[in-house]
Amino acid sequence: MTHSELAVRTGLFGGRRAVLAAAAGLLLATVSAAQDGQKLEIKTSDLEKAGRLISVPVHKSVLVDFNLPIKEARIAKPEIADVTATSPRQLVVTGRSFGVTQLVVWVSETEQTMIDVAVDIELERLVASIRSAVPRAQVEAHAVLDSVVLTGLVPDSGSAERIMEIANIYSPKVLNQMQVAGTQQVLLRCTVAEVNRSAIRRMGFNGWIAGDNVRDVFFLSNLDGINPSNIGAPEGSVVTQRIPFLVGQDGIPVTASSTLSFGFPRVEMQVFVQALRENGLLRVLAEPNVVAISGQQADFLVGGEFPIPVPQGGNNNAITIEYREFGVRLRFTPSVNSEQSIRLRVQPEVSEPDLSNAVSFQGFVVPGLTQRRVDTVIELGSGQTFAIGGLLSERVRGVSRRVPALGDVPILGALFSSNEFQTDETELVVLVTPELVEPVSADQITYVPGARNSVPNDFEFYLMGQLDGASDSTRRTLLPRVNNQWPARPADLYGQDVGSKLRGPLGPAGFEEGT
Repeated sequence: MTHSELAVRTGLFGGRRAVLAAAAGLLLATVSAAQDGQKLEIKTSDLEKAGRLISVPVHKSVLVDFNLPIKEARIAKPEIADVTATSPRQLVVTGRSFGVTQLVVWVSETEQTMIDVAVDIELERLVASIRSAVPRAQVEAHAVLDSVVLTGLVPDSGSAERIMEIANIYSPKVLNQMQVAGTQQVLLRCTVAEVNRSAIRRMGFNGWIAGDNVRDVFFLSNLDGINPSNIGAPEGSVVTQRIPFLVGQDGIPVTASSTLSFGFPRVEMQVFVQALRENGLLRVLAEPNVVAISGQQADFLVGGEFPIPVPQGGNNNAITIEYREFGVRLRFTPSVNSEQSIRLRVQPEVSEPDLSNAVSFQGFVVPGLTQRRVDTVIELGSGQTFAIGGLLSERVRGVSRRVPALGDVPILGALFSSNEFQTDETELVVLVTPELVEPVSADQITYVPGARNSVPNDFEFYLMGQLDGASDSTRRTLLPRVNNQWPARPADLYGQDVGSKLRGPLGPAGFEEGT
């Protein structure tokens, strides 16, 4: 068979002529069978697969050689791949678009073979680019049609990001199956320390003078309302005689604002003094610790919730209850860049209810909330400490109130004035220390809260009044010894006849009670 005859029969250079000839022959056979009165029979058979896959990069070609001459070759989906004969024993398969199709070749009239053809991405340049950018990475790239699958190990997460950026140049569909070598769990130790100091100084005077000894005049000072005072004339009455001076209904009330009060009964004079010096100190120390894997967020909260009434409106004035969290909260997301670098997004918060800023609503008292919060992203090494937040605040407030002219008189003017001076100082610092950690076995845990506490024995509970017994190590030192051996046997302490001995916390049956 000549080369031109192969080209015509394969339909690769004369496909239309072969298709028309086959269609005409099928039509003549159908007409002839119908004329003879015979029924048309159809027979299908599976072609033998060669068990091989031809991988073709898109928009590129590969040569396929055969050991026997080929009479005909056809491709199932010409829009995915194209096939051309260069010789009776060689074909050129060209990739047109991403996909999978089949190549059928005829060696003889009765012998055919089917070969799978996959058109996907060329990975040689991609693999070369990855090895050039990250030499330490052990990454393999696999093509699945128009997608790229990356597998293997990378030294750190930064290398994985660079490899993903390179792969996205070759294909927008990249499946990351890479693993980062080394420890990927991060323990974050966070310390929130705050010291708040306040100082208040306040001085003020109120007073009154009236009575029989001062018939024609009375005097009242009510600056800042330190103590309530009123004149005892009935409302709407005509004043024709001396106006009595009264304070309250059944006596003179003294409020909590008055720190001092003195008077002269015969003169009917009383002075209320407000003198105050107040120093406040607040210290907050929180050390939350939490562990998270690289790339995953961890949330840690120790505190509680307080209710907040929320009106829903409507005719029935319904009120629902919502809860607001408070306490010590730590939320962070670690990212291990390498063995010497950790990137953290950390959000520590310390909050507490503040009744001084409370709001009253339909009989409900909703407290305010004092918060100290930091939200930032930092990068540091394992075991290193960073101060992610700090505050040094100093506030000074002074108020002076006085009666004009009288309050300006030296020394005596203090009786007609009210002064207040207040200072507030706040120091706040937030420290974080990340560490790369690995899990340990159960027998390596050295301390658990409460593990060293023990139940008190009878002697410790009844005689010493202890609710917590001595630790094992301390108790062993207190146990009786015989020949430096402990615990001593009852027979060594009390002899063989121990049945007649008293039993109790000091007896043979009691020295181990509660252990």
